[in-house]
Amino acid sequence: MTHQQASTVALIKRIAGIVIFIPALISTVISVLKYLVEPKTNMQEMTAMIMDFVQVIIKIVRQYTSFLEYFWVNSPIPDISNWSASGSVWFIIIFLLMFIGLALQASGARLAKRVYNVREGVRERAILEAMNGDEARSFKDLEKLISIPNTSIFAQFGLLYVSPVLWGIFIYIILYLINRL
Repeated sequence: MTHQQASTVALIKRIAGIVIFIPALISTVISVLKYLVEPKTNMQEMTAMIMDFVQVIIKIVRQYTSFLEYFWVNSPIPDISNWSASGSVWFIIIFLLMFIGLALQASGARLAKRVYNVREGVRERAILEAMNGDEARSFKDLEKLISIPNTSIFAQFGLLYVSPVLWGIFIYIILYLINRL
């Protein structure tokens, strides 16, 4: 792809990554908060007292984030005992979208860095070519010779494959422990 196309693709990837990541993060956090508020059976007195305090805090947070009402209403609540339930499946999908958005943004950032480095190299080469005199190629001629390969989001191994597993295990353990209280 050309220099200009690579710049455009890098910008689009970065914006798309952020647009996917932010709502997925908000929805995941709100889903976990809604799970905390969900009434639990067989709670002991001390746990019930702490959970009442947590419920009050979450209600205050919801009151002051009324602009996020769409997320408060529509974010799925995971079911720890049944991961094939509809709410749990949607929670997992939204959770994974968070990491896909991060991988897209990182891929766009990597491509933007590559475009910047190529642009600097072309400028340096144009200066060297200008020293040759008559047979020198212009900046535009050199830019036409450049072909920049696209970066894939699947190459973001840590963000796309390792992070969701580690964070998923961490969140599962936290939700499991809360469920055991």
